[in-house]
Amino acid sequence: MMLQKTDGNPYLAKLLVSIVVAIAAVNCFTYVLFSRLFIISDDPVINVIFNSLFPVLLVAAMVFVIGFPFLWQFRENRGKINSDKLQTLFVTFIRYWLALVISGYGFVKFFHLQFEELFYRNDATVGSLSGFSLTWNYFGYSNVLNLVIGFIQVAGSVMLLFRKTTLLGVIMLLPVMINIVLIDVLYGIPLGATLNAICFTIGLLYLLFLHWDIIRVIITKQLLQPAAGNLTLKWMARVLVIGGPFAFALIMNLKFKKEQPMAGKWEVKYTIKNNKPVDEDAWLKDAAIWQNVYIEHYKSITCSPNPFVVDAYRSQTGEYAFSSNNDTITLKFFKQSKPLQIQVNHLSKNEMEWNYHRGDDTIKMVLVRRDSVTVD
Repeated sequence: MMLQKTDGNPYLAKLLVSIVVAIAAVNCFTYVLFSRLFIISDDPVINVIFNSLFPVLLVAAMVFVIGFPFLWQFRENRGKINSDKLQTLFVTFIRYWLALVISGYGFVKFFHLQFEELFYRNDATVGSLSGFSLTWNYFGYSNVLNLVIGFIQVAGSVMLLFRKTTLLGVIMLLPVMINIVLIDVLYGIPLGATLNAICFTIGLLYLLFLHWDIIRVIITKQLLQPAAGNLTLKWMARVLVIGGPFAFALIMNLKFKKEQPMAGKWEVKYTIKNNKPVDEDAWLKDAAIWQNVYIEHYKSITCSPNPFVVDAYRSQTGEYAFSSNNDTITLKFFKQSKPLQIQVNHLSKNEMEWNYHRGDDTIKMVLVRRDSVTVD
């Protein structure tokens, strides 16, 4: 029986949907099926089956992507296939696949199975953590944030199950998934999770592409009547609205980088208190005996008595102001009302001497730069 030839299904549309369907099929095999089997069972047979079938599935997916669009086009040209029905079937498979996998990521957040607390990271220094560990710690800090993200993922997935709400589901999920892809790529998240996020984002972008006629009307429709006024003044206002914040950020950046050349980590080489050298272990009893001083570009300063890590309970934090006219630093610690005035003597580009009074004590410290921007 000859089927009516359909219009509006060009080869490119067939190729795109075939690519996404192949991605969905491979992802269902790897992530939906076998990754869950690996979690619930330690049977080595599962690994053998996966290693045997996965290459076959990859080859089949590539053959499908390369060959099926040609076959589809060939049969459509002869009126032997209902392209609209077939594309609807493929799109339905894509919608249900995305709902299945993305809702899974949402539900594990409800039960705190993702971004769980790892105890060793609680005692690790920030500088020693990888991008993956930093990400896990950040998102694991707030359970409320995880619940919100999980709710969006589940709600958006439910929307994908219905044709009338598919676009709404895509609009809910796409910003979340794009953000996840950027984090995964830029923070070194393991390859498997990164590939999953990329696959899900490709699927959502395809569904968005199917609604392009609707979206184009929405984003190009002029909702308000143009305001009367001089066109030149309008463009001047537009330039100022964007250029003003840019100019402010640029000026502030140049100002702080220029006026704060001491920014960096400084190690206290030795301290002399009331003309007597301070013992190396004096910092254990006296939090005012600093071992490291962290001078930031944007006014912040942290003085740490612990030479190994920054102890938040014993360190002193606040803001500083450096005057190049008389080489003085004014420190305003958050927990002290009286500012500290320090006279700075530059011994070299990477070494300086601080002289100041703390109560009845006279302090002299020699500091050596220990950060990555040491001046040659």
